[in-house]
Amino acid sequence: MNQFCQNPIARKFVLLLILSTILIPVCFIVTLFIPCEVATSWTVLMILTSVVIIVVKMPQKRLPIEDKAVLITGCDSGIGHSLAKQLDRAGFHVFAGCLSNEGEGSQELRGQCSSRLQTLQLDVSNLSDVESALQLVQQQLAYKDIQLWGIVNNAGICYIGNVEIMTEEDMQKIMAVNYMGPVNICKHFLPLIRRSRGRIVNVASNAGLAPVPLMGVYCASKAALGIMSEVWRYELKMWDIKVSTIIPSGYKTGIMSYNMKATGNRWWSQASKTVKEDYGKECFHIKFKQKNRDDFLSAEFTDICYNIEDALLSTNPKTHYYSGFLAKSLPFIYLYLPIWLSDPIMSILVNWFEFNPIMQHS
Repeated sequence: MNQFCQNPIARKFVLLLILSTILIPVCFIVTLFIPCEVATSWTVLMILTSVVIIVVKMPQKRLPIEDKAVLITGCDSGIGHSLAKQLDRAGFHVFAGCLSNEGEGSQELRGQCSSRLQTLQLDVSNLSDVESALQLVQQQLAYKDIQLWGIVNNAGICYIGNVEIMTEEDMQKIMAVNYMGPVNICKHFLPLIRRSRGRIVNVASNAGLAPVPLMGVYCASKAALGIMSEVWRYELKMWDIKVSTIIPSGYKTGIMSYNMKATGNRWWSQASKTVKEDYGKECFHIKFKQKNRDDFLSAEFTDICYNIEDALLSTNPKTHYYSGFLAKSLPFIYLYLPIWLSDPIMSILVNWFEFNPIMQHS
């Protein structure tokens, strides 16, 4: 029973069942208090709306897992690490790409998962790593007589700062991992996916759909990945390859767990005299306004992992999967509300960092 309750698909089915049982008596009660002609039209409309909601939201039929292999990037920690474990438990053959194949995360996967899971040294920004991973995957597929069914582009990095403060090297690194990484992975592995007519799943971000101050380069990298994901969705239809984009929000992934002090010192040492005078050193050591921000982030990745699994196995996967409260709400507020309303709301929702340049006070 506990396992049933933890399954997002099962929870969705139960919610739809509850919705249908509530709407029917509500429709009946409302018709008692309104004119007959209006009641008939209203009832038909409500029933049709309920049917559409149930049909659209109903969990889709899934394909069998047997002999399906999946490549996942960014499995050292966070979403990729949890996903590798979940897909291994489900019965997939998993190639878990790790930034460090001798690191703690990689060792944990090898120690806790079945023999179907194999870790790989895979820095997605390093073409040599990508080519070596391709050779190893091809060898293992041939040895096991299976096909590569899916690619999950999950690896990502983020530095906090604007384009004046950050070094060009670090800006290029963000783009290299978050955007060119998935591009290079797909460029090398697509021939294998084409033969299986499989799936590509790209983990983007709500920050690629709405602006977050001091995360501009990260936003740009995820926006680039998001639109490339859509381009692939159209381009690869001719081979019956389905492409889905995952939009997460509010997860404790460790993507901002880099050494901010050392990075800030490095940026300061390379900044121009004018930038130093205008901003001051404090702006190179950006802090979160919310001291206990981790309390608002979820370290439970069950929902997002089920979404990725659904994108890999559903007979009719969604083009976009949203996980987390701000995943949908932040882009909606930014894109669809009038500016006079969206700007004040956005300034509250994305005002995450302490940032007070010297010059603005002079």
